[in-house]
Amino acid sequence: MSLLLIDDQGEFWDQHSPVLRSRLRASVASGELRRFAVLNLGFVGLAISQASVRVQLRPVLVTQAALGALYLWLHKHAPERIVLSWYDGRWRDEIVGWHHEGWRRITLLLEGTAQRAHGFSRARIAPHQLASENPLRQVFENRSRLSHILANPARMLPASLSDRYILLAEDENRELRVCDFGNALMSRSPEWQSQARGRRIDDLPDWNYGRWIAAAYREAGRRGQPLLEEVAAVIAWPQLGTLSHAYWRLIVSGVGPGGRRRLLGVTLDNAGARIHKVG
Repeated sequence: MSLLLIDDQGEFWDQHSPVLRSRLRASVASGELRRFAVLNLGFVGLAISQASVRVQLRPVLVTQAALGALYLWLHKHAPERIVLSWYDGRWRDEIVGWHHEGWRRITLLLEGTAQRAHGFSRARIAPHQLASENPLRQVFENRSRLSHILANPARMLPASLSDRYILLAEDENRELRVCDFGNALMSRSPEWQSQARGRRIDDLPDWNYGRWIAAAYREAGRRGQPLLEEVAAVIAWPQLGTLSHAYWRLIVSGVGPGGRRRLLGVTLDNAGARIHKVG
């Protein structure tokens, strides 16, 4: 059995790693170190066997980066069985199957017990609130081209936006999954970029940010009209820390092959609000 820990920055560690013990200045046995890290530091514990994994966490403390790394790991390895152990004053256990809506149960658990102020905001804006030379405004105002852009964003977007898009498609369970994206999108997380295609948009490195982003796209899909927004977010990035980021976003919805919904998001950094580290 392999015993791993996911730290508060989303990094994976062998439970017996001397480097981890040194960083935590720990002098206790490995089992006690694992318990301490999960209960006090927001780490996630993984005990991995051939067809199953035990996940240990404390929902009220676990960090967004650790949750994002956990979801990516589960999507990649798709274990047949997950033993979910969580602490809310006492340890509780539940067995779920990843292929039978296991991630929904995990999400429900975490949303029901961990309440945080996430530091995200978005507001709908009119195109005239952007400068006339803003390429996002130009795309929004040229409605006749939006369906062509939705069909092939890499080719049809102006050069200044051609690497700043994400294309989503609805699956049979009405989950929004990543089809394609530009190189500049989520460039602070090469690991996410390498695994993103086919994954849910919810499962970003900052788990709370991913859930919030997914809700915005679903809302735009229900509206059925192009949505132009001003966005500000405080995002936790593995290895980089927590950064404040402000940008404009255009979401366009349409119908793809098989009659399933497709959503295109195009973003542009707000140069007037410099990215900076928080904390």
